[in-house]
Amino acid sequence: MNQKQLKEIKLRWKGKGGGPESETNVCDTIMDKNCVHVWSCNSDISRIIDRCGSAIMKVREDGDGVSFEIHRSAFRGAAYAFKVLKS
Repeated sequence: MNQKQLKEIKLRWKGKGGGPESETNVCDTIMDKNCVHVWSCNSDISRIIDRCGSAIMKVREDGDGVSFEIHRSAFRGAAYAFKVLKS
């Protein structure tokens, strides 16, 4: 992935909280063994680029948000998105 392009996208979306309908979606399918798909329309885009920019394989930006294809090595798994709570 072109690092210059990622930097431009990061700056465009940095600080964009989005409205009450903004969202970030992660799609982890068994069929895609090498990657995870992420779509977002808020400042999560900048954070994702900061955290795993070197693992981003493809990016597509449109007027509504950004779609990433990220190498699986940068993904912990969907179950790890949740905190362990004490009973």
